[in-house]
Amino acid sequence: MKIGIMTFWWSEDNYGQLLQCYALQKYLRDQGHDPFLIRYDPRGDYSSSFKRKRKLNILNPKKVIKFLFKKALMFLSHEKCNRQFSQFRESYINSSDKIYYSYEELCQEPPQADCYIVGSDQVWNFYNMKLSDCRNLVHAYFLDFGKESIKRIAYAASWGKVDISKEFVEEISLLLAKFDYVSVREKTGIDICRKCGASNAEVCFDPTLLISAEQYRLLYRTESIIKHAKKYILIYRLGNPCDFPMRSLYKWATEKGLDVVYVTANGWYDSYEKIFPTITQWLALVDHAEYVITNSFHCCVFSIIFRKQFGVIPLIKSHSGMNSRIETLFDLFEITPRWIEDNNLSVLEKTVEYSIYDRDKFDKLSTIDCMKEI
Repeated sequence: MKIGIMTFWWSEDNYGQLLQCYALQKYLRDQGHDPFLIRYDPRGDYSSSFKRKRKLNILNPKKVIKFLFKKALMFLSHEKCNRQFSQFRESYINSSDKIYYSYEELCQEPPQADCYIVGSDQVWNFYNMKLSDCRNLVHAYFLDFGKESIKRIAYAASWGKVDISKEFVEEISLLLAKFDYVSVREKTGIDICRKCGASNAEVCFDPTLLISAEQYRLLYRTESIIKHAKKYILIYRLGNPCDFPMRSLYKWATEKGLDVVYVTANGWYDSYEKIFPTITQWLALVDHAEYVITNSFHCCVFSIIFRKQFGVIPLIKSHSGMNSRIETLFDLFEITPRWIEDNNLSVLEKTVEYSIYDRDKFDKLSTIDCMKEI
């Protein structure tokens, strides 16, 4: 069956984004299907009023200085930041020939497929925007294009929050009614789906968990990966707001006799030395680390896949609702929460008991129930 997948794909520094896209395609190919990424780029598909407002907002002097400073840092570190994400997409992800820059283009020339799947990642998180500003994105990511006869499935789609407003519920309810199967990544997403009329929605693993550790190791073993000379902790920090205790982490690593390998998003500035690995190099770094400390959901997932000792920095402010995805992860694997809060690193001294990691149970939970609908 030919399957078009709507998910995020354009990042140049978010390893989890590309790996979840890769994993779902690989799983579907192994099941005998013909999956491909629908290359929808929503970054310019907002309302005219929103785009005008954003341009005016950019003219704020403080934001202009911050923007120019960030651009200067990215320019100066361009060579170091070459993570080769484009090469990974070209090598491992089957994609539509056309890039769709608007919902209108998706409607005018819809991808030819027998089935559409939306997910995983935060494809249903519209970041506290007004519906009028992002209506195109809503209809695109709720698969409101193509023939009615095409099956529509949500696989581990994430809302990235614990609730949505009434106007979104009313709009989305009509769209979700067309779906053959709905699954979400977080338990909190079940309640939102029910508000939108999808009473049979289920929680499903992120697609990165559909592939075994050995399958991921095959990716980096095809390259000449240089192993770190000393034992180390891996710190992976995305740009979302959080209280990251960097000084304490470095001090803790020194006390343990461990080096620190520090990976960040592009354009992140602080005084600590960083590296910018490729996707396959990043997998090897997680796999060989003594400890992993992160504020990234997918880095937590790969810590579990490779059975690492890890700690999680919770997100704060408007992003705190995204912590529910990690809470769900802890619950699914029966792991005592690994939060690092208030500069307290004691959780790193508590061993993750992977002896309760039952492979048979995991395989059963990992089965995509939506395959029954295809």
